[in-house]
Amino acid sequence: MPFHGQYTVEKVRYPSHGETIGEQAPLQYATRLADEGYAALIFDPRTVGESTGQPRRLENPKMKNEDIVAGLDYLSTRGDVDASRLLLVGICQGGPESLDVASYDSRVTGVASVTGYYRDHETDVYMICAGCVSAEPGADISAMKLPTPEQGEALYRNRLERAKKAREVYEKTGEVVYQPLVDPQVADPNIGSLAALPGPIVWSWYGPWTLKGFENRYAVMSDLDHFGYTTVPGVAKLMKPALLIHGDNCMNAAAAKRHYESIPTSQKKMIWNNEVSHFQHYDQPDCVDRNVAEIAAWFAETK
Repeated sequence: MPFHGQYTVEKVRYPSHGETIGEQAPLQYATRLADEGYAALIFDPRTVGESTGQPRRLENPKMKNEDIVAGLDYLSTRGDVDASRLLLVGICQGGPESLDVASYDSRVTGVASVTGYYRDHETDVYMICAGCVSAEPGADISAMKLPTPEQGEALYRNRLERAKKAREVYEKTGEVVYQPLVDPQVADPNIGSLAALPGPIVWSWYGPWTLKGFENRYAVMSDLDHFGYTTVPGVAKLMKPALLIHGDNCMNAAAAKRHYESIPTSQKKMIWNNEVSHFQHYDQPDCVDRNVAEIAAWFAETK
């Protein structure tokens, strides 16, 4: 990509299940895709940012998927968008969820997932255990010494029990129990952490956002919805052209390989990059440039 900035920005809102979907802060992938000639719609899901919805900061993957589908509905109404060629690009959790949506929405003609949080039980436990490791940003996360499998399963059960109690409080009183979403301190491998995503690695990216108005909390009852969701069945039915970008220094590399191998379409491609870490894929300029170039080339090849 020889230049940047050859695009215009339009702030839009669209409806999703009785609520209004609005802004999304990180723009790196959208602006670079726009430089490649794509109309890129990015958004915050319901209950987050400028999007409406109660209770606030509810992490519900199924609702996020519904908001993606509502976004496809919106794009299909615009005269400046080719409704016959709608594509999905997702980063981290958005990657596997985009693969999931692409598996059942016939309007999607191609999909790309970058440094995905591939949702299966092993990865959920891995993510909880990673919060117990005092690794510095940039460390080789594939070499992390994690808590034992038994400790991980116990921490997972504790999270579900905590979420269940929070849901009961909400249903009885309407009170939403909140805890921090991120915290720089590592979790105790025996008792866990109050934060959903503890530890210095996650904090290295999210920490600066807490100084920019990022709402550092989540509804504890969300864990019931979050851990109750898996991308395994949808990805195993995906027949659309699919590109996965991952590496050993991204979240649970083994899960990415499992998901990729389960995709039945012959039009699939895996790019494995061990030179950058999970969060570098989010917003490091040269990494984003390289990923978008690969995505644009893949979409052009699979028209």
